[in-house]
Amino acid sequence: MKKLIVFKKFLESYDKENKLLKYLTESEIEKLKSLPSFAKKLENNKFIKESIIDTVHYSWFIPLLNIYSDEEASLFLLALKPSYRKSLLNLLNLKETKDEIHPTLIAFLKEILLRSLMKKEDALLPINCLFDSKLNILLTLGKNKLIKLIDLLSIYDLAKELKYIVEKKKLKKIFSYLKNHEKDFLKTILHYQEPFSTQRINIEQYSDEKTKFRNLLHRCGLLRLSIALSGESIDLIWYVCHYLDIGRGNYIFKECKTKKIANISKTITEQILQIINF
Repeated sequence: MKKLIVFKKFLESYDKENKLLKYLTESEIEKLKSLPSFAKKLENNKFIKESIIDTVHYSWFIPLLNIYSDEEASLFLLALKPSYRKSLLNLLNLKETKDEIHPTLIAFLKEILLRSLMKKEDALLPINCLFDSKLNILLTLGKNKLIKLIDLLSIYDLAKELKYIVEKKKLKKIFSYLKNHEKDFLKTILHYQEPFSTQRINIEQYSDEKTKFRNLLHRCGLLRLSIALSGESIDLIWYVCHYLDIGRGNYIFKECKTKKIANISKTITEQILQIINF
């Protein structure tokens, strides 16, 4: 299937007059037609040019680095870009090596790092070969903007909860825990009627504990993003999860497998687009 996808991308890019189709059988042409259209070129094409290793969040390399000795792990860091190297040195308490290593060894280390992210037999479509999807826009956002998006998604859950809270003291505390842009967004959706029901999260129980309140709200946002992504291609899901840190990414991977609700996914997708416009 992956080969067929790449072939269709090739045809769309280099055979706009469909001259090559005459060399295919009818069944092969039908298979090609059954595939969705590809994404148009993303506005921010830096992700296409950079390697997977340089775009995934550095935390995805921690499980691999923990297998090796500190000295060996420090060598792996030489194959990563400086910002990732600095973060992992601090996080894993490693000593920076000043040794210069041969480009061949760097290439070898990068191959091991890449295989820690995916099995050798797995095929991941390049970003510019992804099928057309409204959520491809997520790949133009960095980690910080994705987290901001997740937090704003959770405001939809908060808006539902506020209807059950009558104590002014609790309401005041809850509003004090929100960032200014979250308060602004809340005002825009306060009277929004969501077309599906959700379980209550009883957020007022955490009105005296800011950290627990923020964590609970963030999980709500993660769950919403997971549901929106559940109907998307595994390639898009993979990229979004790996732009985030390993904790958030694994949570989304897990939830995407169990939360396949087409109508709700469509609604939350529209919410995501509204947030990005906001």
